[in-house]
Amino acid sequence: MGISRDLLLVRNGAKDLYSPFEEMFDSIKNALEGGGVRIADGGLFLISESATSSASGLLSHFLSFGVANNRHVCFVSLQHTWGHYCNIGSKFGVNLRQQAAEGKVKVIEGLKLMSEVLKDDFQEIDHPFSFILEPSEQPLRNLYNVIRRTVEPWRENNEHFVLVIDGVSSLLNLGVLSSQIEIFVNYCRTLIEGNNNPDYLGVLVLVTKSFGKDEDASLIVNRLAQCSVVHMSLEALSTGFSREVHGNVRFIFNHASPHLALPDVQLFQYKMEDKNIKLFAPGTSASVL
Repeated sequence: MGISRDLLLVRNGAKDLYSPFEEMFDSIKNALEGGGVRIADGGLFLISESATSSASGLLSHFLSFGVANNRHVCFVSLQHTWGHYCNIGSKFGVNLRQQAAEGKVKVIEGLKLMSEVLKDDFQEIDHPFSFILEPSEQPLRNLYNVIRRTVEPWRENNEHFVLVIDGVSSLLNLGVLSSQIEIFVNYCRTLIEGNNNPDYLGVLVLVTKSFGKDEDASLIVNRLAQCSVVHMSLEALSTGFSREVHGNVRFIFNHASPHLALPDVQLFQYKMEDKNIKLFAPGTSASVL
């Protein structure tokens, strides 16, 4: 797979690969690298959103990373329809429908699969969501197997990829226990590990919702955060809506340095722009300066 010609730029007489996505999400990239984290190095990246905040900007950053760097992408949607994500992607300049049509993005549509289970003639035992009708001690095993079969060809060829699972905590609404979700995630983590070397082959991005009064959802976030490279926690402003500041985002870097016993925490505020998400230090928005 090659990068289209409109993403090529000749600078200083040399042909360098250049992507506009690198500038679109420059703030997020700088924040991650400021904490010693490069997406290209792989690992588990956790994004948690509150009831009044949206992870769409951060999620689009990781999708754009995969597209811009010519990596395979497996996108598992458990919270919204595929069309919803395509509409969000188009706002950030990412044509997900085209990427899917060209086979660069493989989509596992959770809501569509869930609706299949409710049909009168449903009898598929190995269906990813058959546990809705037939309780199981390992309810997410079939879903994991679908993901594994999707990424296995990339793993066999040692090709780097991005695995995004949006709405992990929504599985709680289907009767899945938090402990079962944790086991599912641990199995997915093994998929991004290299076959014969310690380096990661992939990036695993998990999006969860965190509600203060929902103990199970909070438990999932806390447990997944412990095994993540970085936890990006989004929340709305306590003072309400603002035109210049849309919310707070906390970057929690887990042991980025072997000399640090505690995670390194960096707090930013963010603003969603037309085709970008801008991060800045608290109190430095355009409305203040």
